[in-house]
Amino acid sequence: MALTFFYTIADADNDKSVISFPVDFDLAGGSSPDYMIKYAWDIINPLISGTLLTAGITYEADISAYTNAAADVLSDVQEKAEFVYRAVGGFLKRISLPTFIETFFTGSGAGKEVDVTQAEVAAFNLAIIGGLKEAAIDLTPSQVTTDHGEDIVSFVEGHQAWGKNRR
Repeated sequence: MALTFFYTIADADNDKSVISFPVDFDLAGGSSPDYMIKYAWDIINPLISGTLLTAGITYEADISAYTNAAADVLSDVQEKAEFVYRAVGGFLKRISLPTFIETFFTGSGAGKEVDVTQAEVAAFNLAIIGGLKEAAIDLTPSQVTTDHGEDIVSFVEGHQAWGKNRR
């Protein structure tokens, strides 16, 4: 499994830079990714004079079997819908979806708000609030959280995020 380890480093002026490198990681080998991130940091740390701000991993998956064959002729990454959710601690979490299908805005695309009565929109909101789960694999949902790990608990609004309408 290919993982990319990353470490965000700050200098004395609090300028930030990222160290990253791919690792061919074998989960069957017995080491956890968390342990390997700490181990690699122990190797890097003696070589730098900055401070570690964040560390983590990214994982890239082969999704070719379930992607759209081609973009719709009208799709535009600048046409976005921004979904706003509230977390347990009251904080907001925003999720932006580029190339959002225009007819999923109110008024069959004429409005600026997301039409939450659309079945596809309702399913998306349910998954974000209720957690992501694949019943064939695991009945326990993976909860969507804020960047600080707070569970998402409610939908606030969905609106168009395009040009001057961006909020």
